[in-house]
Amino acid sequence: MSAIILFGFLFIFIIIGLPIAYGILLSGSAFIILADFRNLLIVPQRLIRGLDSFPFLAIPLFIFAGYLLESNGMSRRLVNCVMAWFGGFRGSMAIVTIISCAIFAALTGSGPATVAAIGGIMLPAMTQSGYTKSRAAGIVAAGGALGPIIPPSIPMIIYGTTMSLSIPAMFIGSIIPGVLLMVIYITINQLYVGRRNIKSIGSEFTFTDRLRMTWNALGALIMPVIILGGIYGGVFTPTEAAAVAVVYALILGFATREQNVKSLREITVKTMLTTCTILMILGAGNLFTFLMAATGIPKTVSTALLPIMYSQEVFLIILSLLLFVAGALLDTPVAILLIAPILCPIGIELGIDPLHLGIVFCINLCVGYITPPFGMNLFTASSTTGEGFVSVAKGVLPFMIAAMLFVLILAMCPWLTLFLPGRM
Repeated sequence: MSAIILFGFLFIFIIIGLPIAYGILLSGSAFIILADFRNLLIVPQRLIRGLDSFPFLAIPLFIFAGYLLESNGMSRRLVNCVMAWFGGFRGSMAIVTIISCAIFAALTGSGPATVAAIGGIMLPAMTQSGYTKSRAAGIVAAGGALGPIIPPSIPMIIYGTTMSLSIPAMFIGSIIPGVLLMVIYITINQLYVGRRNIKSIGSEFTFTDRLRMTWNALGALIMPVIILGGIYGGVFTPTEAAAVAVVYALILGFATREQNVKSLREITVKTMLTTCTILMILGAGNLFTFLMAATGIPKTVSTALLPIMYSQEVFLIILSLLLFVAGALLDTPVAILLIAPILCPIGIELGIDPLHLGIVFCINLCVGYITPPFGMNLFTASSTTGEGFVSVAKGVLPFMIAAMLFVLILAMCPWLTLFLPGRM
């Protein structure tokens, strides 16, 4: 009955279009009133306690760093550098887009930020080289999905904090899956251009040009080394690394004279709006998670599902299918806060390594960024490129299918996620 009240009200509020954070708070409050469960004071208490976590400070800082890099010209310098080195291949524009997204992902940890920063630059170049607008926008959206996979990753910060898992270990464990997915995207693109008249643009670059563009982008290229090297070397925590990223991005912007004090106001406002949306969801989610735990919903679900999920393989397949749907319908923080406390303990009880389970869980949800009808990257790519939502969804379809198949394979191969953390 508790689950029916909690999730029933939440479903109703989502259907009527209420913002998800308010829907979670109101459904939790309705349960407390109807079930006579404690005092309503528990609502603001859990809302505040849900945000009282040091690792969560990394979220606004990484978002701020991403907006800084987008505004100070680093994303453009990065694209020019990648274009100089990889522009000689057939279908090079898409290769440049995907690799640029992967590198920019290592700077921000955000999928929509990656789409916005790279998409506006690369869409005109791709269409000029022979790509349809639909496929070009789809490539931008798919490349942006690498943002939350390649570390640093905001979803992994949320998951690690929620499930008491090492965030640095999750970061390093996601490197191999992120690089493999990038290679898969490039392979799909090469299969696409093999049947079409797609041009390359690299013959005009001399070796001197390549060195010059690399030098211009050196500040952005060094940034992931500083951030990730500092985390894995034990110099600073992921939260402190986010602060370092902001300071470094500010220094780069002012040193290259492409950042000014006036632009900081707009960037700060954008950061506040994005951060408030995420943190409201996290605070509300803490109330929902608390109520589920207090009423024994996770244990009840585990008892009911254990006879069905009789092996690790069956559990991982069912979890992946569920998360594909959840990732497309729910914001990633919401999906983590609602689903992870219920289902992940079942996988751990079946003997799945918690680190492997956490990485697979987050990457599953990241595929939802490019899954209709509510994939965040699809909306961002549509607004950034001016292409219609349905057109973007058609263009991203082969990449989405490939990503889903890859995640299913990844779930069955724990060594792909555990190899690097085991060498730390």
